[in-house]
Amino acid sequence: MSGYLPARGSLRIGDAERDTAVEQLSEHFVAGRLTQEEFEERSDQATRARYADEVELLFADLPELESANPGRPSRKGRPGPPPPLMFILPVLMIGLVASAVILAAPWLLWMLFWVAMISGPVRHQRWHQGGRRG
Repeated sequence: MSGYLPARGSLRIGDAERDTAVEQLSEHFVAGRLTQEEFEERSDQATRARYADEVELLFADLPELESANPGRPSRKGRPGPPPPLMFILPVLMIGLVASAVILAAPWLLWMLFWVAMISGPVRHQRWHQGGRRG
């Protein structure tokens, strides 16, 4: 059992750390820093690694990875206000639904027309009658 104990100060790693190491190795491979054989060998070692020291050795002769756009900060957080279309979209949707209802049921327009015509004079008469009494 003592043969399995790591050097003092080594930390055990999990699947997430091993996956991250393989992803970083693949980025180095795509950049041309590793040959196919080196990538396969190091990926195999990364998947079998148990301690952080073992993974760190795989990257000893490789440079640190840079972000995709070194001049621009990464935008992992909220990107800011939504585009202007997002403010107009609800109004457009309401208009689309209203036009679909009107075109599918033109009788609705006639009904609203007659309701407006009948209720207009009735309200107008009540207002005048109320004004005379008071």
